[in-house]
Amino acid sequence: MFKVCIVGHGNFSSGVCSALKLLSGSNEQLHYFDLDHNLTHGEYEQQLTAFLTENDNVLIFADMTGGAPHQIATRLLLELGKKNQFILSSVSLNLILDLYMKNSMGILTTDNVSVELSNSMAESKEMLMVMPDISEEKVEDVSVTAEEGI
Repeated sequence: MFKVCIVGHGNFSSGVCSALKLLSGSNEQLHYFDLDHNLTHGEYEQQLTAFLTENDNVLIFADMTGGAPHQIATRLLLELGKKNQFILSSVSLNLILDLYMKNSMGILTTDNVSVELSNSMAESKEMLMVMPDISEEKVEDVSVTAEEGI
């Protein structure tokens, strides 16, 4: 089983954990680290270092790619070099909930984590949408054939 860790700016992490508990009824194996005005980057890094050092199997979800929480967590994962610690960034609640539930139900294992992460990310991308649906809007054909003189 993996520990699930949410990292992010402000109250993103604690807010996501609150939503997960509401949707799943559980907060087992769930941890969060908010980077807010009360912490320096050094203090944040110390907290995250302690968590990652103590736990071998970890899924980290970061609010945005390239943000300080993501950068700190990624650097720590690379430095520690543990086989089953992963970070996913720019995550949606759908993606986090899907993997959290798979982990809680024992579907996510160290043997299939790569496949499950890939599948869940692909499914999460499919859930992105704009309303009203603009995918069927006609795009004017501006292609030019060789006969028309490129």
